[in-house]
Amino acid sequence: MNDNLTISLLLEIGTEEIPAGFLSDGVAAIEELAVKQLKDAAIEFSELRVYATPRRIAVIAHSVKPYQEKKVKEVFGPPVSAAYDANGNPTKAALGFAATHAIDVGQLTTQKRGKGQYIVARIEEPGLAVKDIIGVVFEKIIASIRFPKMMRWADLDVKFARPICWITALCGSEPVSLKYGGVESSNVTYGHRFLSEGAVTLHDINNYISALRANLVILDQHERKEEIRAQAAAIAAEFGASAVTDEGLLETVTYLVEYPVCVTASFPDEFLQLPSELLISVMRGHQKYFALERDGRLINQFIVVSNTLKENAATVRAGAERVIKARLEDAKFYYRHDLELTLHERINDLKGITFHDKLGSLYDKSKRLELIIDYISKELYEPNPAELNKFVPAASLSKTSLATGVVREFTELQGVMGKHYAIKDGYDKEIAAALNEQYMPTQSGAEIPVTEVGTALSLADKLDNIVSFFSVGLVPTGSEDPFALRRQAIGLISILIENKFTAVTIKKLIDRTITILQKDAVLAAQIEVFFRARLEAMFLSRGYANDEVQAALDGFMEIPPVLLINRLDMLRDLKSSDGCNEFLFAFKRIQNIVPGGIIAEPNPELFITNEEKELLIFLTDIKYDIADAVSKGDYKKAYEKMSTLIGPINRFFDKVLVMDKDELQKSNKLALLNEIRRMSVKLADVSKLQER
Repeated sequence: MNDNLTISLLLEIGTEEIPAGFLSDGVAAIEELAVKQLKDAAIEFSELRVYATPRRIAVIAHSVKPYQEKKVKEVFGPPVSAAYDANGNPTKAALGFAATHAIDVGQLTTQKRGKGQYIVARIEEPGLAVKDIIGVVFEKIIASIRFPKMMRWADLDVKFARPICWITALCGSEPVSLKYGGVESSNVTYGHRFLSEGAVTLHDINNYISALRANLVILDQHERKEEIRAQAAAIAAEFGASAVTDEGLLETVTYLVEYPVCVTASFPDEFLQLPSELLISVMRGHQKYFALERDGRLINQFIVVSNTLKENAATVRAGAERVIKARLEDAKFYYRHDLELTLHERINDLKGITFHDKLGSLYDKSKRLELIIDYISKELYEPNPAELNKFVPAASLSKTSLATGVVREFTELQGVMGKHYAIKDGYDKEIAAALNEQYMPTQSGAEIPVTEVGTALSLADKLDNIVSFFSVGLVPTGSEDPFALRRQAIGLISILIENKFTAVTIKKLIDRTITILQKDAVLAAQIEVFFRARLEAMFLSRGYANDEVQAALDGFMEIPPVLLINRLDMLRDLKSSDGCNEFLFAFKRIQNIVPGGIIAEPNPELFITNEEKELLIFLTDIKYDIADAVSKGDYKKAYEKMSTLIGPINRFFDKVLVMDKDELQKSNKLALLNEIRRMSVKLADVSKLQER
């Protein structure tokens, strides 16, 4: 190989069909580990891409240098005192050491090691040819790939998502030899399982993607996704409609096919009488079909993404229509059967449905929610008697949809169907909406409840889950969070922030919930640590610096979360201001010198120097304004007021001996500084901030 040329590398792992969810989440991880393996092997390259279809995972690296990076190692020899004589000439020890390592004695250097100086030989080791080592690297890449579920096959002691059927490996135009999972590599790949003629021999990596395309495989998942999107939009336009937006379904379908062809199909009009969410769930969840809508209403056409040619559209359509009709018949049966009972009539059914074996039934949970929502509604909204009659009934009905046939079959519709059934039963529209909104937000950044009843019910549900599961020791650990308590905590915080609630704090909500549920008060400390971690992650993801977050979270449990945002913004402004370091220096001096446990108030009559008196006057002048600003969440105003103390603080420390020999004088000075410290921590824990 020519040192000045670059080559490309290809590793394709051909398999039985891999579940779409494995690939959607796994491509980025595979790319990361492939990059790591190449770098660990000292192989230089400019670009690496990972492609995935249901039947193959391909790793392609471009602009790869044909040899490993040169390695330089340092070998220590004898001490300098033994290597050179008094005149600086090399001794036999130095000459022998240089000869042993095949370098000129003049190339030796010296370095300190321990307490002495030693001669050192720097030896360059040329890199090996990539073609000679890449087989081993490819084996390591395959062996390091992980999926949510792995399987073994035959009598082999290796695991992968699905059995490996072939391995294609090339270094430039040369085949790479390796063996994994009983499969030997070659320069042969395979096209579409049903539509191609089978084996495809590769002689050049540059022709790999086009060779697959000629054999009806679109390798690039991004290209497949956009092809599906474009085809679906074109078909929908023929009906004057559009595909129901569903990026998650699009992502899934992308990894279900190698050659996407969209086909339109239909179902009988009569099913349009079912709730649209139920229709979409049937099409999406079970069949991976795209629903179509016109003017905000579903139509009876839908789109199937097939893995075959357009010529086979009629067969695809017939099969899809047969399957969807059967599924919709089931949905219609469950829905009509559910309407035979009202939600209120299903409340007692909740007694037979276990919420958790340590926390009782869904009926028990709904009773807890009644108590919590009664508190929350009064705390947040001060509702009049008529409005108050909406909150507790919503809690009573909140879990009744879980006793219906549709929700047992389509669990993702628990809130949606609760809303539909409540409307059918004639409940107030806000109660109906709350039965759906109780589960919001479903993930970080997702929609939050918009009604007062829904907001209160969502908060109550999340508070009950967090406190109840913590009370029985079922808390998130590491990456394990089986009851999604982290998501629910973030959802609770998001609701408090987005609604700009200032009447409640996290501490108030948690403490009151613990009391209502008659749990041990010691839980509060454990839950505080849990919420702090959630807030740290949330604020860091919003772009605040770590030291700003740590400073802002001082006493966070007793500050409404929406006001923490004001505190963070103030700290960010402080950090970017010209006077940042001067401010921090002044107030950190106070925090560093004042010991804990001081409770005495400063006595003005004991102050002797003008600097002491001046500092007290400035403090007295602003402390009530600062307390008022902090109580209103106006941290910017509080910071501006506190900044006026910088000069008096510096003059105080320049002229006043704080640690006076007179204990009474010393205590009085520390009491004054402690007043400033107590005031400053209301602003934030500035000791956590880093100077600019």
